[in-house]
Amino acid sequence: MNPIVSAIISSIIDSILESAMTPAPVVPPGAPPGVVRPALQNGPLAVMGPPSNGQAQFGDQTLRLSASLQIRDIQNRIVMSGSLQQPVPVLYKIDEYGSVQRVWVLTQEEAEVADQLIKQKAAAQK
Repeated sequence: MNPIVSAIISSIIDSILESAMTPAPVVPPGAPPGVVRPALQNGPLAVMGPPSNGQAQFGDQTLRLSASLQIRDIQNRIVMSGSLQQPVPVLYKIDEYGSVQRVWVLTQEEAEVADQLIKQKAAAQK
């Protein structure tokens, strides 16, 4: 075999093995304090109870969940509704039929910042 080809293959194998042994960077569990995901700057803010039978408790209201419901966790990943086992702070969006269509689970910091942004927008609209 040509020594150049052998050296190239050896170099590729070494780099693959080296990258496999290097630990992946650790991603923080949520957004930095004081930062709210752009989609979360408007909408109702509530504490959502665990979904059950196509419904969930949002604050003092029981709302129907849409068939196309998307729930996003604090890392903005789509999660199944059954993965929520305890009340969590959320922002949510209602569809044209009155069902909850989108839910964003918030960190405590996001909930505080989102609450402030919603209050500021409401005050500006008056």
